[in-house]
Amino acid sequence: MNHYKGFANYLKIEKGRSEKTIEAYLGDINRFRAWLDAHPEGGIPLDWQEVRTKHIRAYLSDLDASPSYFHRVHSSLKVWFQYLVKVAELRLDNPAGEISKPRKAKHHPATLSLAETKRLIEVAVEESRSSERLRNWTLIAFLVNTGLRVSELCNLNESNIKYKDGAPHSITVIGKGNKERTVVLSENAKTALHQWMRNRKGLLLELPPKSDREAVWIIPAGRQKGKRLSPAAVRKLLKRFGNLAHIQQTVYPHLLRHTFATEAVRAGAKLHALRDVLGHSRLDTTGIYLHADEAELEAIAAVMPDVLGS
Repeated sequence: MNHYKGFANYLKIEKGRSEKTIEAYLGDINRFRAWLDAHPEGGIPLDWQEVRTKHIRAYLSDLDASPSYFHRVHSSLKVWFQYLVKVAELRLDNPAGEISKPRKAKHHPATLSLAETKRLIEVAVEESRSSERLRNWTLIAFLVNTGLRVSELCNLNESNIKYKDGAPHSITVIGKGNKERTVVLSENAKTALHQWMRNRKGLLLELPPKSDREAVWIIPAGRQKGKRLSPAAVRKLLKRFGNLAHIQQTVYPHLLRHTFATEAVRAGAKLHALRDVLGHSRLDTTGIYLHADEAELEAIAAVMPDVLGS
């Protein structure tokens, strides 16, 4: 078997990686292979069996990459050599395993203000075609009130919705690594989803035979009518409406996820519960949303005891 194909299968079956992650890992391996070919020893490019830790260090040093990209490439190489040891049996050791990762700098994620979020939804109503208006504003409201990843939003099926008293109550989400989680909906999320699903019910009667009838978020009109909405289409919509709303930063799906998480923390959400809602595997990943605003910092300063007796 071709080792690259074998590696892709290993990532999918053994590691539960998504197609997007597999594509990224293979790209990292191919770029490292190209670097090895461009840096032969004794005029001959190294085989995979001959690669040592020093070669990987030299490659990573040449990247001059950010800590985040360094982490990604290091992970790709580490898993690749793990595959060559355990599955392909081409090596006895993993040369990437001896390299430590640099600490990632912690940045507070960008978010939208409440006013910006409201304006974004208003613009979606004002600037959408009549056939897409309801879907667009309910989609944005749903996204910012659930914190879903864009892939999770687009992959949502009608069967993933749980109803209570005739209205949506919770959804089952398949996240990274095919991990399943339940997200209980806020009142705003329930309202948005309920309105869209009622409209979608009528649309289903008009859809062509090969439509994605299970998909929650579909294209309601045009040549692609009935097709599942793609992540690329959602990104395009958000960017367009963000520009029309005169929001200074670019609006993209993960920005709405950051906004949801930050507002949840401000409202008093417990970190471990928020971790489960967002589908994070590590609590410290969720911890990036724990940052004080200026008013909170001033409140702390105001209650410090007077030790100078002034």
